[in-house]
Parts: sequence; C-alpha cells; structure tokens
Amino acid sequence: MAADLEEGRWEELRAAMERGGAAEVIRYIEAIDDPETRRTVYAVAQKGFGNREWTGRNFDALVEVVTAGIGETLQQALQAEEGETAWKLTDFANRLSYNLAADLAECWPGDEAPRERRHFEAGLRAAEDCVRWRRELGKPPDRRAMAYWAVGMHQLSLGNLYEAVGAFETASGLARVSVVGTGRDEVKGGSDFGVLLYAGYLGISRWMLGDPEGRAQYEAACAAFDESASKFEGEQQEDAVFGVAQLRWVAGKFRPDATVAQR
Repeated sequence: MAADLEEGRWEELRAAMERGGAAEVIRYIEAIDDPETRRTVYAVAQKGFGNREWTGRNFDALVEVVTAGIGETLQQALQAEEGETAWKLTDFANRLSYNLAADLAECWPGDEAPRERRHFEAGLRAAEDCVRWRRELGKPPDRRAMAYWAVGMHQLSLGNLYEAVGAFETASGLARVSVVGTGRDEVKGGSDFGVLLYAGYLGISRWMLGDPEGRAQYEAACAAFDESASKFEGEQQEDAVFGVAQLRWVAGKFRPDATVAQR
C-alpha cells in the first residue's frame, strides 16, 4: 500500500514538474495541509527527481525542490514544542540534504548525466550542512564519515584537491573509528565497506596531487574490494562489487591512466 501511495504521489509530482517546473512542484506540495505529509512528499520528490527518468530532467529543478523541502522541514523544527520532535525534524532535513548531495555527485557508475559547476557547488553546500547537523545531532562516526565523503567528492569535482584530501582523510579516520577492535579497520579483503571506500577516494585525491602513494592506496582499496567480492556472498559481495565499481568509475574520470590499474 505504501509503495502504491508513493507511486501515485510521484505521478502527480512528475505531472506538476512537466507542467510548470520546480515552482509548480513546490506549490503542489505546500498546498498539502498536513505537515508530516508535506515532508514525506518532499522526500518522494527528491527520490523521484533524483533517480528516475522524467521529461526535462535536470539538476537545477532537483536542487530547487529539495532545498524547499529542507527549508520546510527546518521551519517545522523551529516551531516544534518538544526537543525530541525538533531533533527528528532536523534529522529529516539532514537526510534530505545528504541525498541531494549524493544525487549531485558525479561518482555513480554509468551515470553520464551532465553536471555543471553550480551543481557541484550546491552539492558541497548540502554536504557541509550534513557535516554540521550530524555533529550537532550526535550521529555515530560512520554516519559522520558519509557526510565528509560527500564534501570530499564535490571538492574533487570542483578541483579543490587539498580540501578533497582533507575531507577524505576525515571520512577515512571516522570509518576506522567506527569499527576499531573488530579487525575490519584495515585496507584488506573483508574489511568494512566504508574503510575501503574512503581509503580508495583518499588515494584518488592524493594521486591527483601527484603523490605516487595515492595510486598505490587506490589500487590497494580496489584489490581489497575484489578479494571481498570473490570470497563472500550475498550483501557483502554486492557491496564489494559496488564499491570497487564506484572507485574505478571516479578514477577513470579524474585519472585517464587509471585504466592501467583496472586490468
């Protein structure tokens, strides 16, 4: 039933977008009386416009709609009478912001949709908001690492390589902290997904700066993912396949010679 309701909302949102653009979508959502339903529909809009095919698909409209959704949610948080309610609403805004940052990132295998500098700048702002909110909300290290990864990815796209290295170093450190004592905090087969992924991104950004150890770090992360994919099954195998595909996709964008490392 929930899936049917979401699909119905998506059809209405898409029709609004095709009829009058982002402004029409926002008018449609803001006309909904119930605050919780408005938030939910903004989340459906982010998911749909960020990941589905639709006539006139573009990132400018996505940014406009999701930014409005974040603003609506934060306004509700300010008006909340209970601290717990305000916390949950801020967390909802945090998730919308992270998903927007991820949608705008040029890191997804097979995603050739053209992005402009303004989209990376919008993604960076969304990611930096997540860094702040996740700290204020007391999120665990692995969730904070995700936000720093998003910052690093957009800094990489913007050509801010030193800033990208700093963000990926922080993401990598937080990921290791989250699994310390489990034996999964090293770059080797079977290690934590985040540990391997962020190590690979850190290697790419260091490689971009001309550090030869960066390439070695990237290759080590890819090899660890490949080993995990060969020795595990189910979700862990799927994660490893996805992780190495993402690293190789990003390396291929920024280092044309990365194809040598993929053989």
